[in-house]
Amino acid sequence: MRVLGIIAEYNPFHNGHLHHLQESIRIANPDFTVCIMSGDFMQRGEPAMADKWIRSSAAIKNGIDLVIELPFVFACNNAEYFAKGAVDILNRLGCITHLSFGSEAGQLSLLNKIADYISNESDQLKAGIKEFADRGYSFPRARYEAVKQCMGKECANTLKSANNILAVEYLKQLNITGSRIEPLTVKRYGTGYLDKECYNNIASASAIREILGKSDNLHEVSDFVPPTTFQVFKELNEGVNVKLNDFYLLLIYQILKSDIAELGNIISATEGLEHRVKKAAISSGDTNSLIRAVLSKRYTQTRIQRLLVHIMLNLDKDSFRNIIEKDINYARVLAISRKGALLLKQIKKENLNMIPILTNINREVSKDSPEWDLLKYDVLASDIYNLIVYGEIYNHSDYIMKPFIAFNSKMDP
Repeated sequence: MRVLGIIAEYNPFHNGHLHHLQESIRIANPDFTVCIMSGDFMQRGEPAMADKWIRSSAAIKNGIDLVIELPFVFACNNAEYFAKGAVDILNRLGCITHLSFGSEAGQLSLLNKIADYISNESDQLKAGIKEFADRGYSFPRARYEAVKQCMGKECANTLKSANNILAVEYLKQLNITGSRIEPLTVKRYGTGYLDKECYNNIASASAIREILGKSDNLHEVSDFVPPTTFQVFKELNEGVNVKLNDFYLLLIYQILKSDIAELGNIISATEGLEHRVKKAAISSGDTNSLIRAVLSKRYTQTRIQRLLVHIMLNLDKDSFRNIIEKDINYARVLAISRKGALLLKQIKKENLNMIPILTNINREVSKDSPEWDLLKYDVLASDIYNLIVYGEIYNHSDYIMKPFIAFNSKMDP
């Protein structure tokens, strides 16, 4: 059995994603395709443009067989922990044979070379990162400069691109875990991850969201997404193109009611960032001005956005440490096709999975189980998202919503 794994946000699923999926299937020739997908908050510390149920249904309709949620604690985190959580799920499903990821480099040998070097954490590399961090550089910039010193400019320049960075982290996690999963990469074409330009029928997810930000007319982006994706969003009356600023009042309330010690215990609060956030909250007028007031040479906008989301959900350092030390994870099903149902049946029949597979959290997770320590953040993230986007919690609650089941999806036999 050949099972292809993909790690994605699909925010939204666009033509570039379709190209990656089709190329990955061509190369790996899998029997099944599984996607580990972020939930309602993204890796860059932003809310999803549409909720996880909507986005996972679009993934299924575009050819994925099984969509599994990447828990919030990993999904809204730096590249290392994002990759760690996702690769861990793929490893512990016990059936994944291949992992495909997009990259700007498109050269697996180059990406592997960098991943191998970073995985070994040589004294030279660690000293280089510390040297540049001490100069006030952000971690990504410090690591870039250190890699340039140790490995040369070509390798360092590879780490300038978002998908290359994630690709290296995926490979690093495969190395660290001794995984048998075979990696493969598909070169991105047309646009970069954060490129705001559009080329023919290709636009990045960022560009698509920006277009929708200027116009609520979905037809403005119809050329850049598959017809199936367009149809999914066209049928919605609300909840598309959500932005971090929509959460501003809730975020400010959380900052104001927390004292410095509480803010300092948030996972992303380091080196006195809690003081900057507290001070900025008083004078800001929206999320953008709040972020600008906290920004510095040492901290990227992405880092600050993640910090704000972590504050909103009160993700503290002790809770995160507990999750990592106890190796807590699970495979929570968001959407499934007929083929995906066959795969799940086979996984369970052969006892391949080393983590729980969740399809109904009402009866599968008790609040005194280890999994609840991780799941509670997924539930809270969805509740907060639903409150802001839909104006209520219950109807879109994780306790009410069930996996999207498509027995007539594009890739069904």
